[in-house]
Amino acid sequence: MRLVLLLTRDPNFEKLLAEALRKGGLSVVVTGSVDEALQTVCARSGALEFAVIDFDDGCHGMTLLKAINACHRELPIIVVTSSDLDHAAALAYVHGAAVCLAKPITATEVDLVLSKLHQPKLQLTAA
Repeated sequence: MRLVLLLTRDPNFEKLLAEALRKGGLSVVVTGSVDEALQTVCARSGALEFAVIDFDDGCHGMTLLKAINACHRELPIIVVTSSDLDHAAALAYVHGAAVCLAKPITATEVDLVLSKLHQPKLQLTAA
Protein backbone atom coordinates (compact mmCIF):
# COMPACT_ATOMS: atom_id res chain seq x y z
CA MET A 1 0.00 0.00 0.00
CA ARG A 2 1.36 3.41 -1.00
CA LEU A 3 0.64 5.82 1.86
CA VAL A 4 0.65 9.64 1.91
CA LEU A 5 0.43 12.00 4.89
CA LEU A 6 -1.63 15.16 4.40
CA LEU A 7 -1.60 17.96 6.99
CA THR A 8 -4.27 20.57 6.36
CA ARG A 9 -7.17 22.29 8.07
CA ASP A 10 -8.64 23.43 4.75
CA PRO A 11 -11.57 21.10 3.91
CA ASN A 12 -11.71 22.18 0.25
CA PHE A 13 -8.00 21.55 -0.26
CA GLU A 14 -8.25 18.24 1.61
CA LYS A 15 -11.07 17.05 -0.62
CA LEU A 16 -9.33 18.05 -3.87
CA LEU A 17 -5.95 16.64 -2.96
CA ALA A 18 -7.18 13.45 -1.29
CA GLU A 19 -9.34 12.67 -4.32
CA ALA A 20 -6.45 13.28 -6.75
CA LEU A 21 -4.08 11.14 -4.68
CA ARG A 22 -6.56 8.30 -4.34
CA LYS A 23 -7.11 8.33 -8.10
CA GLY A 24 -3.35 7.86 -8.37
CA GLY A 25 -3.58 4.70 -6.30
CA LEU A 26 -2.42 6.21 -3.02
CA SER A 27 -3.95 5.88 0.44
CA VAL A 28 -4.16 9.18 2.32
CA VAL A 29 -3.82 9.75 6.06
CA VAL A 30 -5.33 13.17 6.75
CA THR A 31 -4.23 15.00 9.88
CA GLY A 32 -5.40 18.35 11.18
CA SER A 33 -2.63 19.11 13.66
CA VAL A 34 1.15 19.04 13.83
CA ASP A 35 1.03 16.63 16.77
CA GLU A 36 -1.16 14.16 14.90
CA ALA A 37 0.96 14.44 11.76
CA LEU A 38 4.21 13.93 13.67
CA GLN A 39 2.77 10.87 15.43
CA THR A 40 1.81 9.47 12.03
CA VAL A 41 5.31 10.07 10.65
CA CYS A 42 6.93 8.42 13.67
CA ALA A 43 4.59 5.42 13.60
CA ARG A 44 4.49 4.89 9.84
CA SER A 45 7.60 6.52 8.41
CA GLY A 46 8.69 3.38 6.59
CA ALA A 47 5.30 3.08 4.90
CA LEU A 48 4.96 6.73 3.84
CA GLU A 49 5.58 7.52 0.18
CA PHE A 50 5.64 11.28 0.85
CA ALA A 51 3.99 14.02 2.92
CA VAL A 52 1.98 17.08 1.92
CA ILE A 53 2.05 20.02 4.33
CA ASP A 54 -0.31 22.98 4.00
CA PHE A 55 1.67 26.03 5.09
CA ASP A 56 -1.50 28.07 5.56
CA ASP A 57 -1.40 27.03 9.21
CA GLY A 58 1.45 29.52 9.66
CA CYS A 59 4.32 28.40 11.85
CA HIS A 60 2.70 25.00 12.49
CA GLY A 61 3.44 23.75 8.98
CA MET A 62 7.03 24.99 9.22
CA THR A 63 7.41 23.27 12.60
CA LEU A 64 6.30 19.96 11.13
CA LEU A 65 8.56 20.36 8.09
CA LYS A 66 11.58 20.96 10.32
CA ALA A 67 10.74 17.99 12.56
CA ILE A 68 10.24 15.58 9.67
CA ASN A 69 13.41 16.74 7.96
CA ALA A 70 15.40 16.32 11.17
CA CYS A 71 14.22 12.74 11.71
CA HIS A 72 13.33 11.44 8.26
CA ARG A 73 15.38 13.23 5.61
CA GLU A 74 14.50 10.58 3.03
CA LEU A 75 10.77 11.37 3.15
CA PRO A 76 9.85 13.68 0.24
CA ILE A 77 7.73 16.61 1.40
CA ILE A 78 5.43 18.73 -0.74
CA VAL A 79 4.54 22.15 0.67
CA VAL A 80 1.48 24.10 -0.50
CA THR A 81 0.59 27.66 0.39
CA SER A 82 -1.77 30.44 -0.54
CA SER A 83 0.60 33.09 0.81
CA ASP A 84 3.66 34.57 -0.93
CA LEU A 85 5.07 31.58 -2.81
CA ASP A 86 8.59 32.99 -3.17
CA HIS A 87 8.93 33.60 0.57
CA ALA A 88 7.30 30.29 1.55
CA ALA A 89 9.36 28.35 -0.99
CA ALA A 90 12.62 29.86 0.21
CA LEU A 91 11.85 28.77 3.78
CA ALA A 92 10.45 25.41 2.74
CA TYR A 93 13.43 24.40 0.59
CA VAL A 94 15.92 25.36 3.31
CA HIS A 95 14.10 23.05 5.70
CA GLY A 96 13.88 20.04 3.41
CA ALA A 97 10.86 20.44 1.14
CA ALA A 98 11.13 18.70 -2.21
CA VAL A 99 8.35 20.70 -3.87
CA CYS A 100 6.54 23.95 -3.11
CA LEU A 101 3.28 24.82 -4.86
CA ALA A 102 0.91 27.78 -4.76
CA LYS A 103 -2.77 27.30 -3.98
CA PRO A 104 -5.07 26.78 -5.65
CA ILE A 105 -3.55 23.69 -7.23
CA THR A 106 -5.19 21.49 -9.79
CA ALA A 107 -5.36 17.73 -10.18
CA THR A 108 -3.09 18.12 -13.22
CA GLU A 109 -0.42 19.81 -11.07
CA VAL A 110 -0.73 17.01 -8.51
CA ASP A 111 -0.24 14.43 -11.25
CA LEU A 112 2.82 16.30 -12.57
CA VAL A 113 4.40 16.45 -9.12
CA LEU A 114 3.69 12.77 -8.48
CA SER A 115 5.26 11.76 -11.78
CA LYS A 116 8.43 13.71 -11.04
CA LEU A 117 8.61 13.40 -7.25
CA HIS A 118 11.37 10.81 -7.19
CA GLN A 119 13.77 12.76 -9.37
CA PRO A 120 16.83 13.95 -7.39
CA LYS A 121 16.54 17.36 -5.71
CA LEU A 122 13.32 18.29 -7.47
CA GLN A 123 12.24 21.88 -6.84
CA LEU A 124 9.09 22.87 -8.67
CA THR A 125 7.26 26.12 -8.23
CA ALA A 126 3.92 27.02 -9.68
CA ALA A 127 2.86 30.54 -10.50
